[in-house]
Amino acid sequence: MEQKLKYSIFDLQKASDENLVSLIYQKATELEFETFGENLTIANIAMKEFLAICVLQFEVENGGFDQFFLNYDLEYSEFVLSGLKRIGADDYKELIEKAIIVFKNQNLDFLNKRNPDFDKFDDFFYNLNGMQKLQIEYIRKNYEKFIIE
Repeated sequence: MEQKLKYSIFDLQKASDENLVSLIYQKATELEFETFGENLTIANIAMKEFLAICVLQFEVENGGFDQFFLNYDLEYSEFVLSGLKRIGADDYKELIEKAIIVFKNQNLDFLNKRNPDFDKFDDFFYNLNGMQKLQIEYIRKNYEKFIIE
């Protein structure tokens, strides 16, 4: 039987960077999918933004911006942008803004097939680095935003 994930500020403080990200991601997805009847409305907006950034990163690294927009349309876009701004990932934010414009203006022919206009955005995304480092730095300065009472 699955158990509700609980952690404290102390647990986050002593966690390695990898475990820190994992704990918060697990809790955010637990809330997103309402696994135990609670949802992200009980969390600080930083938690929803964290989840949105993780989803973006997983999807783009797995199948590019095409995959991100195919699977999520613009569902996470607002939270991705505000989250990237929050953590100071300006290069990523600018890139995502441009990708959103392409997605909104793309030809209907690309709704179910790969849009080559995203290739340059994918390449740029893959060459950027530091987003997770910025996320970790933000979390380490703001543990209270990731605690669910």
